[in-house]
Amino acid sequence: MAALFLLLLCLHGLPQAAADNIQAIYVALGEAMELPCPSPPTLHGDEFLSWFRSPATGSSTALVAHVQVARPAPDRGKTGRESRLKLLGNNSLWLEGSKEGDAGRYWCAVLGQRHKYQNWRVYDVSVLRGSQFSARAADGSPCSILLCSVVPARRLDSVTWLEGKGPVRGRVQSFWGDGAALLLVCPGEGLPEPRGRRPRNIRCLMPQNKGVSFSLAEWDAPWILMLLLTVGQGFTIVVLSVMLWRRRIQGTKHRRNRKRCYDCGAGPSGPCKETVTTCGQGKRCGFLEGKPQPDLRQTKPSGNPSVTLIHHHAACVAAHHCSRVETEVVGDVTYMTHRDCCVCDLCNSAVASTAAPACIVAAGVTALAWLLPGLWRG
Repeated sequence: MAALFLLLLCLHGLPQAAADNIQAIYVALGEAMELPCPSPPTLHGDEFLSWFRSPATGSSTALVAHVQVARPAPDRGKTGRESRLKLLGNNSLWLEGSKEGDAGRYWCAVLGQRHKYQNWRVYDVSVLRGSQFSARAADGSPCSILLCSVVPARRLDSVTWLEGKGPVRGRVQSFWGDGAALLLVCPGEGLPEPRGRRPRNIRCLMPQNKGVSFSLAEWDAPWILMLLLTVGQGFTIVVLSVMLWRRRIQGTKHRRNRKRCYDCGAGPSGPCKETVTTCGQGKRCGFLEGKPQPDLRQTKPSGNPSVTLIHHHAACVAAHHCSRVETEVVGDVTYMTHRDCCVCDLCNSAVASTAAPACIVAAGVTALAWLLPGLWRG
């Protein structure tokens, strides 16, 4: 009961501790920390260890852990609802991944029948955080603003800015106030350009050698815009080149599939005026031969009534109409139209209709020119 009564007293509020008994602890945002709580000089077996926490933003006190000191436990594991808090086997409190809300006062107490170590160890935990901004100097050069701050805000005894192991290069101005330190970094005049444009690593060191690191890229805004513009132009040129190449290939295929043929430009009953034209896709050079049906009205020349007039016209013929006979009505006359096709350019002229096409004759001549020397030598 006595231990429970003392525990309630601790939960009610932290007794005023001497300033020299409170240890300031600095931890960077996201880092882990360990708060030790050594055992008292003498133990009688009935002591209980308790860890308390009072956040910096409020005055309430929360119990973090409560265990019996004499009970052996190599690793007591995670405590309470906060999964990032862990009570170690040596009674230390371990905090994983510090956040701004973890700032505040922590203390451990060892309470028993004979001893009351209410403020056995007291820690004021401050969380360090860093912020980075961009700015421009009066001459237009790009600058960086680096800000190191402490949560909760408190007076800083010392702040040191380092780049690597030495001072920060360039034009530098530092400002220092309660709970924060600021550094303005601008390019220096006459400084050699670093090779490869490697990032600059600048560190803000605070008490207990704790600090925050910043990475400054050497890529200034105009250079980045120029790079993006160049990449965009190159990409546009490549895309346009591919599109033009594809259109050219398609155009070549279409031209290869089209034939240059003679075309009368009239139906099977009209007069023929041969002109050279390029047939459309899927058409070949051919002839239209139209004859009136014998049982219907026929067109006969004067002076020879026994001869039936047959129209023979050159035309572009669809490939699927080649060697087909169809019926067409022109005026009052019904014609039987026969369509023939040939395979070469300009193979459907009036002369070519009675003689072999020029391309076939050329192929034959070439074959004979190749065979005759061999036959002669044989």
